[in-house]
Amino acid sequence: MKLVNILFALFFLSSCAGYHFRQVQNPFSHFGIKSISIPMFVNQSIVPNVSSIFTQEVHLLLSRYSGLEVYSGYRRDTDAVLLGIVSSGQRVVEVFQQGDKSLVSKDLLSGRSSFYVNSSTSYKMNLRIVLLKRPDPRLIKLVQGPLGDHIKGSPQIVLDESFSLGSSFARGIGDNSSEGVEGRSVNFTKSKGWFRIMLKELAKVASERIRKEVLNAF
Repeated sequence: MKLVNILFALFFLSSCAGYHFRQVQNPFSHFGIKSISIPMFVNQSIVPNVSSIFTQEVHLLLSRYSGLEVYSGYRRDTDAVLLGIVSSGQRVVEVFQQGDKSLVSKDLLSGRSSFYVNSSTSYKMNLRIVLLKRPDPRLIKLVQGPLGDHIKGSPQIVLDESFSLGSSFARGIGDNSSEGVEGRSVNFTKSKGWFRIMLKELAKVASERIRKEVLNAF
């Protein structure tokens, strides 16, 4: 019987080889933080409509930790407030870089000569996350404001991390016939749709970096 138990134990250990237990406990518990509220991230970039995308992904990340209650929006009764600030350069050329060009044949768009369009665009922005323990509302406004980068060393700051982010998306010209538009029109590109998808993927990448580089270190 002992031999059977030993063999079973060896089988169990070997089957678990290479298996990694994921951290699911509250990473801020030793700071006395059991609840966090997350206001909508502030968008200081020139890229529109990014606040909700990044806020949602970080909220989803923190919601996976047991022993940590996470609330949307600012609440005074939580132990801490997590702020997010998305920023970028203030000029288009500082944020977006055009890639290779593709030839659009005159056979594709009747009534127009052949011409070149940019086939891909890369972009870059930054994400700063700041965790404040029971902050004064005035401190929240300062961190979220234009001089927020200079707010350092406050005893209420539990973490303050910044991430450089970047990605690229492809451009393409679609068929306008289904839209009831003349074939010679090129307004219906798929750039905006792809860009929105890439922003969501970029927010997921940022969330994963926060988990690996910040939360796993606590």
